[in-house]
Amino acid sequence: MKQTLNEEIQRVREIMGLKPIIIESRQSEEISLNFLKKNGIERVEDIVKEFVSGDQSTNQKNIPIMAYLYVLENRKSGSPNIRQIINIVNEYNELLNNRRITPIQITKNGLAIGEQTFNDYLKFAEHIHGLSSTKTGEYKLSSEEISSFIPEKKPMWSGNNIDIYEGNNVGKCIAYSQGGLIPEKTYSFCIGKPGELNMYKSYRDTQSSTFYFIVDRNKFKTDENGQVNLDDPLHMVVFDMSDMGPILTDADNNTGNIAEYGKDEKGYINYLKEKGVPVDKLLINRPKTEQEIYEDNLLGKKNPDLSWFINLDNPNNPNYRKPELEPGETQNNYYKYAYIGRGHVLSDEQFDFLMGKS
Repeated sequence: MKQTLNEEIQRVREIMGLKPIIIESRQSEEISLNFLKKNGIERVEDIVKEFVSGDQSTNQKNIPIMAYLYVLENRKSGSPNIRQIINIVNEYNELLNNRRITPIQITKNGLAIGEQTFNDYLKFAEHIHGLSSTKTGEYKLSSEEISSFIPEKKPMWSGNNIDIYEGNNVGKCIAYSQGGLIPEKTYSFCIGKPGELNMYKSYRDTQSSTFYFIVDRNKFKTDENGQVNLDDPLHMVVFDMSDMGPILTDADNNTGNIAEYGKDEKGYINYLKEKGVPVDKLLINRPKTEQEIYEDNLLGKKNPDLSWFINLDNPNNPNYRKPELEPGETQNNYYKYAYIGRGHVLSDEQFDFLMGKS
């Protein structure tokens, strides 16, 4: 960091003669504005204004945390999702209010929570989501329901009671997480959350994450009454083959630290191989496509201009590229909704246009 938030907080305190107490709202705004400016961020007033409108903490003390995360993500992806950052910090605030997490300390090395320090946006988000997630708990199905269940989507690979599905777009990841693979069973994976909290694009943008959903019926447990429970978190694993290597998340949403294997990715991979899964050929990293790169360049940053928004889906636009559609998708307003799907807030003029008011 060119200027740490801790240093900026201390500087403002010294100027204003403050003791180390809770920073009031206006002070939080000033600290955040200065911090963003010193780290080369543009439109800082607009960014902090959005932070202020979305922050749910007392005295808006969490705005500097949002600014810190914005700078981290800007350095890595170049296109921070403001609404997503706000939602994640509000999720932390709820944990704090419920005494399920210790207060964040802003240090020169990152955001410190207890003995852990985070200087990576995704790692911080994973930690917060993991703490917020409801554990698998007792969830029972009859053996007849399990044996007769036919998933909505066809697996890309099946064998030895294991089904594997490719989560190669946001829609699939949401569907698979929200009951599409096991009847009425939903999961709290951050890539499977509907709306602004969905982090699929963040993972694709920063580490070319390629997601596979693994349903392992070997981990379904049947009791003496013929009821099947899903208490074993390994019954569902999201296998992310990123450009840095495999990252695993179990049903309890413990990214990088799954049940039975902990941080031993190779141990779990060897288990899959023993079950006949062709891991090296099947669960591979998928680099960004030309379409993804085009959309990143086109939609990566917020653009409040109405004319630009209107022409996103205009085939006569010289920069227009026909989208590569998944089954069920339509070309009509494809790029407009893709822009919104990235978490960008529409300007009033854009919103009115979309609603047919202009």
